Amino acid sequence: MKIKRFDLFFVLFILTVGLFIYKLYDYQIVSSDKYAAQVESISHRSISLLPQRGMILDRNGIPLAWDAPYYNIEKRVVFLPDDLKRMTIDAFDDKQKAETLIKNLEMFGSVEASLPAALAERLNDFPELEVSERVIRYYQNNPGVAHVVGYIKADGEPVMGIEKQYNDLLRGTPGEQLIRVDALGRQISLEGERPPVGGKDLTITIDSQMSKYIYELINETGKSGAAVVMTTSGEILALVSVPGFENMSFTKGISNRDWERLNLDPSRPLVNRALTPFTPGSVIKPFIAMIALAEGKDATEQIDCRGSFQYKDSQGIVQGVYRDWNLYGHGMTDLSKAITVSCNVYFYQLGLELGIDTISNYAEIWDVFEPTNIDLPEESTGLMPCPSWKQEKLEENWFPGDTIQISIGQGYLSITPLQLAKMTGEIATKGREILPYIGTERVSDRAVIELGESDWNLLTEALRNVISKGGGAAEAGTAYSAFRNFEGTAAGKTGTAEQGGSKPTHSWFTGFMPLEEPEIVVTVFVHEGGYGSGLASQISRKIMDYYLQEYMQQNHSTGLTKLSSSPDL
Repeated sequence: MKIKRFDLFFVLFILTVGLFIYKLYDYQIVSSDKYAAQVESISHRSISLLPQRGMILDRNGIPLAWDAPYYNIEKRVVFLPDDLKRMTIDAFDDKQKAETLIKNLEMFGSVEASLPAALAERLNDFPELEVSERVIRYYQNNPGVAHVVGYIKADGEPVMGIEKQYNDLLRGTPGEQLIRVDALGRQISLEGERPPVGGKDLTITIDSQMSKYIYELINETGKSGAAVVMTTSGEILALVSVPGFENMSFTKGISNRDWERLNLDPSRPLVNRALTPFTPGSVIKPFIAMIALAEGKDATEQIDCRGSFQYKDSQGIVQGVYRDWNLYGHGMTDLSKAITVSCNVYFYQLGLELGIDTISNYAEIWDVFEPTNIDLPEESTGLMPCPSWKQEKLEENWFPGDTIQISIGQGYLSITPLQLAKMTGEIATKGREILPYIGTERVSDRAVIELGESDWNLLTEALRNVISKGGGAAEAGTAYSAFRNFEGTAAGKTGTAEQGGSKPTHSWFTGFMPLEEPEIVVTVFVHEGGYGSGLASQISRKIMDYYLQEYMQQNHSTGLTKLSSSPDL
């Protein structure tokens, strides 16, 4: 029995030794490359090196977005020495800001801040502090460009605006460092490095100072709104949405509470209203007039506007009464006067005469309510309703009353401020398509809208009279009061858009200047701003005054000139 037990132990011993020898053979010969690679990977670390993101500059070279260091300062002692406090205060231009930094550091033990580079370097000499650095995205403190520029989140993801649209250009190419580490993960040596390639800078067409000025004009009204200033070659000088937001709120990492507060804000500050559709009101009337002229309408034919229009069916029974904004009417009115005084009664009848199919057909041919394809990712589309749309979306039939409402820019119709600016520019250039852009210019291949020279002249003269023709309520241009004593020459159209019920009306104005050789288009929308002859026209007048002063009078011979202003960071 003892011999058998010994034999069993001997066999087990031989098997164990054999297995050990086999494993040694596998480790050292058969799988040596595999295990060597595993050991190598454990002792090496690959570190991604983020590239510097390209700057975004306005048309005058003023920085709108750029990368710069941001510092975390931690206190290692109970009390900070006086010489450190004095040095910190002396290094700041803003003494109050420096004192706040020191106070927060003493109270909370650590603080994050943007510091002058020289100060950050000197703080490292104080053993009482530990200073670490990271690079974040900075933005010009200018709500007038907030929606256009967009922002970068703390994790580097671009959100909205130019930041998102041109991310591939701005972000650059990451680099890599290969380091050797010990068993505790501490770096022993640098084994290799591939440096990052920085992103490219991008100069856009926006004038940041003009944008800031326009933002303040709208914001002072206490209303939300939008404005577009565009050259007749498509360059966007200003694309302003009110209210705005602080781009810097996101770059350091926004809290869930702050994000919810911003996202649920009823004023919707993150929405770009310049690219959002709204009911246009009477600013759509030049478009209806263009259709009438294209269809051969006799522009000299008059109607007698007595303040209201009765729509009757084929039996002569009144189906609806539609009123003019002027209760006393405008008297004998032709197409030109109807545009100048914004006669609703004339356009009620004109819309019925043209028919909804004709109106929607021209809207499609001329791309009036389609996205302009501007180089921004947030653009929405407008709406040109028609019988098939109403049946599909609302399961209702189209009625003549729908056409009547569409003809004065009411009902289901909607358009973005940018789309309206594009349409206005095409009137200014006598049918040449304008393709709005901020970063990259585009060339249109659409045929010019074909109207006779006399037709274009009629439209231009009618729009000129909107701002220059005085007189009584039945004869004066609807923006005459706002543009009284205007030094330049311009043309435009007001719009008062109803929302239904007892809600206040939206205020619109769209126009161009100078009259002889148009350079810019100005479109302003004020949400619940009242009549178009009021806030929107007044703001547009000030924008045109600004353009006269800052561009045309500086160097008219060279067209659009750069403003000589210092960066406002």
